[in-house]
Amino acid sequence: MKKRLVSLVFGVTLLAVLAFAATALAQQPMAMSSQQQAILAETSTLTPQRTAAAGFTDLPLRNCEGLYCGVLAKLPIGTQVGILVNDLEGWALVHVPSINMYGWVNTNNIF
Repeated sequence: MKKRLVSLVFGVTLLAVLAFAATALAQQPMAMSSQQQAILAETSTLTPQRTAAAGFTDLPLRNCEGLYCGVLAKLPIGTQVGILVNDLEGWALVHVPSINMYGWVNTNNIF
């Protein structure tokens, strides 16, 4: 009986510690990767000029301007993006609030 009580107390304590740790982690802002910091350095403002939405499923969020650039994420259709920079040559630097990422998208594929 004593062994079961000790196990029960240990289990409840462990659950409480895990719940506390999960809450603490959820409240801390996620650290931005060096790649995201470099992309963000390309903009002069964090205030979007306007907003847009992904025009098709799996719209690539890229790490630079061009089809040869790496894909950071694939955005579902309708994903809201804030346009920070429009290079007027077919690419826009955007912030994707739903995943808190920055990257480039082709302006032909957002509306």
